[in-house]
Amino acid sequence: MELGIVQKMKIIFDLLFSSFMSIELILLFFLLFLLLLVNIKVKNKIIPFIFTFLVVIMLILFTLSFPSYVITCLDSFIMKVMDYYYFPSTVAYFFILVFMALLFIITMFSKKIKPIKKIFNYLCSTLFFLFFSLFTSLVFINHIDIQDPVHLYENQNILTVVQLSNFILLFWILCTLFYSLYLFFKKKFDKSEKVEEN
Repeated sequence: MELGIVQKMKIIFDLLFSSFMSIELILLFFLLFLLLLVNIKVKNKIIPFIFTFLVVIMLILFTLSFPSYVITCLDSFIMKVMDYYYFPSTVAYFFILVFMALLFIITMFSKKIKPIKKIFNYLCSTLFFLFFSLFTSLVFINHIDIQDPVHLYENQNILTVVQLSNFILLFWILCTLFYSLYLFFKKKFDKSEKVEEN
């Protein structure tokens, strides 16, 4: 039976205010939220570390409480990733195209992105556009219905092009992640050096 939005809100309200423990949880999370808001103004460096520690502890406790569920979730996630790599979704492929187009436009107009990152973004997005154009050409040449994944992925050329495009996106994500971590630690290291010099 599908419940309406009013009925769902009533159930949530009843759950949140049905016991003393629920009210305690609401107050606890509200206080944590207020503390984060205050910290935006105060900029205390200890608070982010405390919250990071609390989140990590929460994840560890959940993992220890439900180990079989966590393992099942990880297995399912890995299987979905592998399934998407070998049998990519054309819907996801379209949204990756939109993402790469936005990345390309933002890179062109942004004044904050460093030149080396701009070059990398241009390279990845241009390669992706090249492979997407190749994908479109192959679909037209072979008279394949783009919404029919069975016929689409029976063609090894098309499947290879899509997989390579996905690899470019994955490569961009990993490199961007490592580059962001590098900049973060470099900034922290530079600050600590300046403090020591003073």
